[in-house]
Amino acid sequence: MKQLAQGALADSDLIDESPYGKTVNFPGGVKHPKEESADGADFRMGDFKRADDAEAENGEAAQTVPEGEDSPGGEADLQTEDSGAVEKSHETENSEYVETAEEEDPAAKKELYFGSVKFFKNMILLAVVIAVAVPTVLAVTFWRHGRTTAETLEGQRAALSNTLTDLQMQYNQLAADKRAEETIWGGSVASQVVQAQPLDYQKLYPDFYVNTPVGATAQDTGTMYLTFDDGPSSNTPLLLSILRSKHVKATFFVVGGDTQKQRQWMRDIVEDGHTLGMHSYTHDYYKIYASVEAFLDDYYKLFTNIKEATGQTPTIFRFPGGSVNSYDYPVYREIVAEMLRRGFVFYDWNLSSGDASSNYISPKRITANILDHASDFPRGIVLFHDAPSKDSTVEALAGVIDGLREQGFTFAPLTREVRPILFNYTDYQPD
Repeated sequence: MKQLAQGALADSDLIDESPYGKTVNFPGGVKHPKEESADGADFRMGDFKRADDAEAENGEAAQTVPEGEDSPGGEADLQTEDSGAVEKSHETENSEYVETAEEEDPAAKKELYFGSVKFFKNMILLAVVIAVAVPTVLAVTFWRHGRTTAETLEGQRAALSNTLTDLQMQYNQLAADKRAEETIWGGSVASQVVQAQPLDYQKLYPDFYVNTPVGATAQDTGTMYLTFDDGPSSNTPLLLSILRSKHVKATFFVVGGDTQKQRQWMRDIVEDGHTLGMHSYTHDYYKIYASVEAFLDDYYKLFTNIKEATGQTPTIFRFPGGSVNSYDYPVYREIVAEMLRRGFVFYDWNLSSGDASSNYISPKRITANILDHASDFPRGIVLFHDAPSKDSTVEALAGVIDGLREQGFTFAPLTREVRPILFNYTDYQPD
């Protein structure tokens, strides 16, 4: 048996130094080689177990037993002691192996991290950070946006406030102008300029007055007043025919009136229900604006011709060139005051056809001059001319009427109850 054991030990080369490692001295005198792998690592658990199995098969341990210790108990103690030492060695080697494996294999380390307690702690921490950061960022963003919006709204409010202030001032000015207009053509201003001793021109032409009072002011928003200066002429019958076909009443500011044809055309105007107004007898700017007396002389002749031709007394008039121009600037205040004192009302215009030009103006151009600007005004007084050379005016008239109706306007003739449209005297400066 002893010989067999010795033979087994010799066969396994346990006492010789292994070419792969060193001889390990175990407690009790048993030596085992410490086998190393190709990369320098210690031998593994499986190799150790195979060595133990070989000893078990041989029936006795490859070690020297002291004399006198035959009892089985001693052998068991030795085995127990050897087993404990082996287990400790195995634990140490296994621990080194796991650490080495973790260091050598990043994928395994990563695999161990995912799903671990540390992983879930980090996830919870990240969720908390996001839950706090996102609302904070949104709150700051909304606060800045709200502040910008508030500043913008404040600027708009200030602008609107300024606009409302300007509109209120414009409204107050318009109301004042309206009251002034009503006062002017009502005659109260004219009565203020009459002195205790009448001026010389105030004594002229005692029948050159309008004795009928002014009625209630016409409510004429949305109304267009078509007016024709410088007639009557050979074009008057054509204009009357178009107005008749369109069911429109207009106003004719006429001149002259000496010939039978002119007087007949005046009568035709009145018979068709149109208003006949004065526009001077001679239409000579230098003569009529020489003085207040010259103006009264000229207009009184026309006044007499109209009364004789139609049987009606004219009550309204228009200045040649408008109420303020470079010819009448020195005397227009006195002329206005005197004519208002006598009860007459004058009218300028706010829409011009452009047909006063000595150059040819096409019907299309005349129509555009009126229709393109009519919507800028709540009501309008339109300037045309009735003269033998104004064929374009005749051709354009029907289209102008239709276009104004499409814009929502109605038509009426001028009367003393219609509020005048007057040029702004304060803006005029002589050349």
